[in-house]
Amino acid sequence: MKKRVLIADDHAFVSWGLAKALAAFDEIEVIGSVTNGIEAISEIRKSKPHCAVLDYNMPGANGLEVFLESKRWSAETRFVVFTGSAKPETVNLLVEAGVHGVCLKDGNETEITDVVRQVCAGRSVVGESARLLMRSPGEAVAVTDRELAVLQAIARGHTNASAAESLGISAKTVDTHRTNLMRKFEVNSTASLLLAAVRAGLLDPAGIR
Repeated sequence: MKKRVLIADDHAFVSWGLAKALAAFDEIEVIGSVTNGIEAISEIRKSKPHCAVLDYNMPGANGLEVFLESKRWSAETRFVVFTGSAKPETVNLLVEAGVHGVCLKDGNETEITDVVRQVCAGRSVVGESARLLMRSPGEAVAVTDRELAVLQAIARGHTNASAAESLGISAKTVDTHRTNLMRKFEVNSTASLLLAAVRAGLLDPAGIR
């Protein structure tokens, strides 16, 4: 059975070139392409492809955000994220989050298609050029036990009110802890906070709702 692959990239030429390269393999069927992260989430939820190949930098939602959201709706879909950002922290972030395949956009065609084929076959792989960039994560962000409990509640989808009820504290205290966490991680949204916490090893991506 052919593996159904969806491509998400805001550069039409990149999508076209990748689709053409993948079409050369008998085991792969490219079912379409979208141009931003929101469309990618919607299409993955609807069509449930075997594999979604995502650009890391897209309008609407980046590749990692699409991965974290889409696996809620399509648990069997496997994901490849490729990035034009040659930063070690980006590669480490994607690998630590559990993305099945990671490669750089400036990798050659053979490397990129090989990563997609291996992920379609059920393996997890980091492209050679991306592997060269990997390094140990930087200094960890220190959080208190209560901040960690609040962070875990946020990851489970709690509002301030429901987190407060669950933890036996006031909603105002939950909001204070949330604000402190955002300051420590230097982010300004809940989604970015959760991504930063995953990167720091404080949250399991599988537990985020």
